[in-house]
Amino acid sequence: MILVITIVCIISTIISSSEVTTSKSLPQAIIIGVKKCGTRALLKFLSIHPATAVSSTEIHYFDSPQNFQFGLDWYRNQMPIAKNNQYLTIEKTPHYFIDRQTPARIAHLLPEVKLIVILRDPIIRAISDYVQIKNRHESYPTFDEFISMNNFTRWTPIKIGCYSLYLRRWLKYFPLERIHFVDGENLIQRPWQELESVQKFLNISNHIQQEHFYFNSHKRNFPCIKQPNGCLGSSKGRHHPSISEHTREKLKTLYSTCNQQLKELAQINFSWL
Repeated sequence: MILVITIVCIISTIISSSEVTTSKSLPQAIIIGVKKCGTRALLKFLSIHPATAVSSTEIHYFDSPQNFQFGLDWYRNQMPIAKNNQYLTIEKTPHYFIDRQTPARIAHLLPEVKLIVILRDPIIRAISDYVQIKNRHESYPTFDEFISMNNFTRWTPIKIGCYSLYLRRWLKYFPLERIHFVDGENLIQRPWQELESVQKFLNISNHIQQEHFYFNSHKRNFPCIKQPNGCLGSSKGRHHPSISEHTREKLKTLYSTCNQQLKELAQINFSWL
């Protein structure tokens, strides 16, 4: 009889412990963008921190009318299971940054959430965006051909690079201290520096450091984590086409005002601004 009671107690303890250490929760931090600036890389790097549980896919809850109507419980169920000491859940959906309705929705449902925005030189970002599209459509015009068109500023890969246009919406709902800006160019060159700032912003230990990284010479020296499958997939590190000096100057002129506005709004001074 005593043996049976003991076994029951042990089983109950195991079940209770499992319930405590494995659960799903709403994210305390969201990487909201920007597309083609390194959001996936940052999430990959953060995944090795013992305190984090990161989403494996882009959830598209706040920017999808269909998903949003499923409600907050549905959203919670899309989150990763947090195990052991993983007390910080992180989601990533880059389209959130440019979506009109997302800032208000997040502010209403997750008023205390921390937001991470990754930004890089808008010209390089546009080329990277173009390369991804071109990979799916072989007959696509060249990058120079697109920029030579009269309405090229309305082309989405170009428009996204005017970051200040979208940041203004977020600042209507979130104070600047709740948004952390990552330099996407430095994330590629010295990821440990950007991760130190991100970890401080998230109030977690500075666990991810320089010794965790190496650079893949087969993928344009893209940074990888020293672990199995530590590099991102074949879609990362693609070759970028050369663009004419005329195209580059045209884009520099276009983005000069946007970049100046970004510096003032975000209070940042990245080297490419």
